[in-house]
Amino acid sequence: MPILRHADSPIQQPYAGVSSKGVVRKEVGAERLTVNEVTLAPGAFIPLHIHPTHEEAIVILEGQVEATLGDAVQRVSGGHTVLAPTGVRHMLKNVGNTPARILAIFPTTDPQRQLV
Repeated sequence: MPILRHADSPIQQPYAGVSSKGVVRKEVGAERLTVNEVTLAPGAFIPLHIHPTHEEAIVILEGQVEATLGDAVQRVSGGHTVLAPTGVRHMLKNVGNTPARILAIFPTTDPQRQLV
């Protein structure tokens, strides 16, 4: 059973003001799971997109986030989870004054994202 230290995870910056650590991924032994720890600076956002082959669970750990899911827009914060079904457009924007932290969980080691 591997024990994974978040501090050892590689950091990427997929969008302005957004950093992502690949905590659980195929490179550390995962077979069907990806978990990314994502931080959004105030005002930063993950653009509107879909996952054509899998769903995504977005666990809000800290901060105030505006979540778009389909046509609905709702403010969520720590203690909420957004479940984005396969093929449903979604996005997140940090609407608070402090960084927002989330976990993005995918049931695959090859998450696919298409901007819409």
